Amino acid sequence: MTTHAQTMCGNRVIKQFRGKTSNIYIIEDPGEKTSYLIDCGMPSDVEKLLGALSPELPVKKIVCTHFHVDHVAGWAALRELWKNCSIFFHENAKPYVAGDKRIPVPAFSDIQSTLIPCMKEYGYFINLRDLFSGALYGTPFQKGFPPERVEYYRDKDPVIPGFMTIHTPGHRPDSVSFLDPESGVFVSGDFLLVIGGKVMVNTYVSDKNDQDNSVKLIKSIKEIKYIYPGHGICVPFDQDEI
Repeated sequence: MTTHAQTMCGNRVIKQFRGKTSNIYIIEDPGEKTSYLIDCGMPSDVEKLLGALSPELPVKKIVCTHFHVDHVAGWAALRELWKNCSIFFHENAKPYVAGDKRIPVPAFSDIQSTLIPCMKEYGYFINLRDLFSGALYGTPFQKGFPPERVEYYRDKDPVIPGFMTIHTPGHRPDSVSFLDPESGVFVSGDFLLVIGGKVMVNTYVSDKNDQDNSVKLIKSIKEIKYIYPGHGICVPFDQDEI
């Protein structure tokens, strides 16, 4: 369901769709008569997601913040519905998307500190429908992501109109955030989470130094006013909280 919306410049609107276990962001651009998605959730999110989209503003592209199952697996179903839509990943995700590398199994500490709290935040537990419809893409257990219309972007490529692309590695080497400098909307993916209404830096990381550097980077960006996280509610940004 759509739980939050904000109007940006040019009459663009960003809407938070709360999926089964993570957020999908819908960006409506009436001037261009199109929509964009940031991330696409799980296969079991698709039915309700379709109901939240405007039929007058067809989705042109899906841009993923990182290659993890709860942010990308919806493509297994959406690729069949949207033949004119492509899905975009940061170029660092390419070996994982192609199946040349597998994402490591999370440590027990990561399961305790991040995965379980995120699932509890949404009341989510993996179900058979997800397991048999692509939910293992982006996990250590399945490779061979659907190759149809997959494209890649680089650190500062302007892949979403009006948004700056900011490479924020740490959680994953391909983790990317998106900032609309006019409104201050900062879509963080899983770089920053909001659990129990509080902003937290994700401690489930592939590289702690990268994560620390990404935190320093966003603290230096004065335009950030609101955090739109991969998990949790949208909240005002206070750099002293992280």
